[in-house]
Amino acid sequence: MSNEEVLNTDILRARIMNVEYQNLTIGEIKREIKRIYIEETGKEPPAHIAIYRSDDFKDFRHIDSGFDGTAIHFYDEEKGINQAYIITRGSEASEKDTWKPLDWFYNTFGIFVGQDKSQYRDAMHFDEIVTKKIDEDLEKNKCDKKVKLKKIGLGHSLGGNLIATIQLTTKEYEQVYVINDAPPSYYQLAKIDVDFWYDLAERFNLNPLNYNSIYTLPPSELKAFAEEYYKKQIDERSIHHLTAEEDLLYAVSGVRGFIDIGSRQVIDTNKDFTSIKDLIAKISDKDVKAIQMYLSQYSDVYNEKGFDGVVQAMMGVDIAFIESLQGYDTMDYLWHAGDIVSKANHMLDDMKVKIPELMKNVAILYKNLDPIFSVFVELGYVTPEEKKMVLSEVKGIEKDIASIQQLLRKTWNWRMAIPFLTPLVTDDILQWKASIEVLFQIRDKVLDILKRLQIIQENTANLQKAITMSVDAHTLNEVITALARSKGRTYDEYGNLIFIKKVGEQEIRMNLSSAVRIYQKGLQIMEEKEAVLRKMKQYYFDEYVEDFEMQKRELMKKIEDMEQNPWAYQHLLGHFTDDAKQVYALRRIDVHESIPPLDPRIPYIFEAMFLYYEHEISRGKELIETIKKSFEEFFEQDQNVSKIFDLRY
Repeated sequence: MSNEEVLNTDILRARIMNVEYQNLTIGEIKREIKRIYIEETGKEPPAHIAIYRSDDFKDFRHIDSGFDGTAIHFYDEEKGINQAYIITRGSEASEKDTWKPLDWFYNTFGIFVGQDKSQYRDAMHFDEIVTKKIDEDLEKNKCDKKVKLKKIGLGHSLGGNLIATIQLTTKEYEQVYVINDAPPSYYQLAKIDVDFWYDLAERFNLNPLNYNSIYTLPPSELKAFAEEYYKKQIDERSIHHLTAEEDLLYAVSGVRGFIDIGSRQVIDTNKDFTSIKDLIAKISDKDVKAIQMYLSQYSDVYNEKGFDGVVQAMMGVDIAFIESLQGYDTMDYLWHAGDIVSKANHMLDDMKVKIPELMKNVAILYKNLDPIFSVFVELGYVTPEEKKMVLSEVKGIEKDIASIQQLLRKTWNWRMAIPFLTPLVTDDILQWKASIEVLFQIRDKVLDILKRLQIIQENTANLQKAITMSVDAHTLNEVITALARSKGRTYDEYGNLIFIKKVGEQEIRMNLSSAVRIYQKGLQIMEEKEAVLRKMKQYYFDEYVEDFEMQKRELMKKIEDMEQNPWAYQHLLGHFTDDAKQVYALRRIDVHESIPPLDPRIPYIFEAMFLYYEHEISRGKELIETIKKSFEEFFEQDQNVSKIFDLRY
């Protein structure tokens, strides 16, 4: 019993991973897994398939971490199979019920900056509890546990980063397969792996209590150290990367922070697509470091307050405080003056530090944005109009921040003092109201920036769909299509297997998945009709033929009893006295029976009806069978086609 991998090809693993994005029920997931396995192998899947989803385990997930995962357990005692595939899901598009990015902020803070380990922690916890649950279920079902559980990790995008990082830090899996993964970074690993951090700090003479000192190290030296360290910790052959050369995450993998561990197969998913890897490489390390150091300050804020919290923290603006002043009259200001002065001065002092810093980093972003978006226009991911709008809005953000700086300069002359403390009461009131009005102007500028960010999001919808590999898993579908292309196959957006054959100059596409569903559903309907017909025949036999025979038997039995026991029917002669009964006694009964047969019209009607239905079912089966024969004849060289039709999902 070798317990060889059930999902043993790239295409099989990729298609199974893609099911994770479809938000199906457990029953639907099982059916999809069976369908995909049969389509790709032409064989029956293992006898037992169990699905475990992170959503099914309550209170394990870090608050708002965004982690989602699924475990698929294959068990087949006869075949010696006992395997768990842990799938960590890729990047989500947005926070719930809003446009704001969720997992892509984790990509920024957790991977690029290295300041957030919430999803890693949840992925580890999910692995622990699902492994325990599988063991409990095997015990409960009295399964033979002679074959040790083999654990294999699968992941795409952020999910690939999580599962690869777990393997680097724990060696939890026999094999890990990732597709278009966000590469692990040494900044991320230093935050997660204490042993690595202390070895790194010792090697580069850093203060182990000052994590941010890692950003001062030369990236090339840090990358070399990290890769050498982890290649000693694990068998590098246990991690396999399948990467589209056009993938955005692959393009940014050359940026400071990312390491390359494991084997890698690079595939071309689009011959017309030019990789932007060289373009990303043009962004100076100095600028990358500046942005990285800048973003590192806000990971805790994001974890606690989300996207809006980060935007406000970058500016030092307390929107909630300013909003609380809305509708105040003079007496309200007087009553709350002390608290208002304290909070306002604290906020303004914070802004005077953070606004110039934000201005500098937005300028770095704007400088690199034009050439990047020019490439996206060439590739058709954004239109020239959308590019113009995005650049305009980023420039607008820069201007809004500059306006906030101007407003801040006005505050330097403010005397945020409590009114009515000087003889010039009127001047105090006017100064106070002017101060409050500036705060509202700052609030409005921050809200304008948030609106601009939403406009940018709306004008990069196609770009996001094409290159961010979020919930729609576009790039994963592209990888699946590229893998299938050499076999004369492709897949539609619903995961249906499409066979392709060239006839002369014409390309013919046939949807095998749909054909199999029609074929099997048709057979099922025919089988259901046959079952109904069998019941109808049985009812006819029971209610007519058998009932008639039964009544005839009962009648003959009664006649026989009367002829053999005439005295038992003395009462039929009437009522006599006892002495009269001695004279008028019933001594013999002869029955001259004549029982007509069942009306011949009845069996004729039913048998004609049954014959009609049998003929219709036979015609239906023949029609359904032509679907299978058409595919078999058209793709006669593919031996799996016939098997796929015969195996039930």
